Amino acid sequence: MSVNIFCYKIQQFYGGKGCFFFEGLYQQVNRQALAPFFRPWLHRKGLVLDAGSGSGHLAEAMGLSNACFLDFTWEQIKRCQDKGSPGRFIRSDIQQLPFQDNIFDEIICSNVLHYTGSAGLKELIRVTKSGGQLLLSFLESSELTHTGTNLAVFWGMFPQLMRDARLIDLEELDQPNIQILDSATVVFLPPFFQASRKLPRQGLVAYALKKLGKPTSTPNIKIHND
Repeated sequence: MSVNIFCYKIQQFYGGKGCFFFEGLYQQVNRQALAPFFRPWLHRKGLVLDAGSGSGHLAEAMGLSNACFLDFTWEQIKRCQDKGSPGRFIRSDIQQLPFQDNIFDEIICSNVLHYTGSAGLKELIRVTKSGGQLLLSFLESSELTHTGTNLAVFWGMFPQLMRDARLIDLEELDQPNIQILDSATVVFLPPFFQASRKLPRQGLVAYALKKLGKPTSTPNIKIHND
């Protein structure tokens, strides 16, 4: 499937009403597992980007405000705005972020990178300042995860577009300018989702990363419209 067709399917799904069950699942994962894992790593200093903010469930669970909230559809941006969190709201594709290099002190990106693959990861690293942190969760690319994702689609738990998801190879994190600070695997232990550091990194995983290099000052945000 071409990138344009896949992006169109994502926009149609998240811009419509069919995403509410999936959103409910994300909301539970965000509140029960990801927010507790990310919260100790979020310093709230400088510029913060919530990339793929969706309807704002994770930001709400973490008490995040005065951030830059970015999503692929206006519908999700509107849902995020309706939660009342102050900040800047931008519609954009994570694979082509409209920001200059090295601008954000902290980036949160939850359950998005398995739609973009390495292109989205490269962009998030590009716009993170040296010395800044990235808090990421995504489906990794093991055979177990591929099989589980396809079964979830078959059972109606995941939307059809997940069959074409571009799951992330964990070797993509092995970069000279990236340090892994912490990581966990999200598991369902009834009745709750939890982030486990003991299990192998398979399925939905969460990472706290640091971009290495000489720290830079925080410039003003400039949005490229071309």
